[in-house]
Amino acid sequence: MSYKENEVVAKYTKGNNLSNCGEYNVNDLLEMFDETEITVDELGNTNGVTVNDCIENDLVTKSLVVTSECDDMFCYYNNEIDVPCSLELDYEFANESI
Repeated sequence: MSYKENEVVAKYTKGNNLSNCGEYNVNDLLEMFDETEITVDELGNTNGVTVNDCIENDLVTKSLVVTSECDDMFCYYNNEIDVPCSLELDYEFANESI
């Protein structure tokens, strides 16, 4: 993960039209990042894939994260492992003890 959790503005989960918090939709994402390439690392590198490439039929096709860092906004792939809420604490505990 190339961003810090406190920099996250919105998360979009693959297959959804709204951000996870329900405050933003795909149109907001396109308005902010029309034809912007997705950032893949902390150096700001991209792989040529734009935000527009990750939206089909008003749904995101990849899980994305929007961040605000030093007055700039970036869009990253969200590579976090989704864990059911009931297992979330167990998962975090297991990762901390490694």
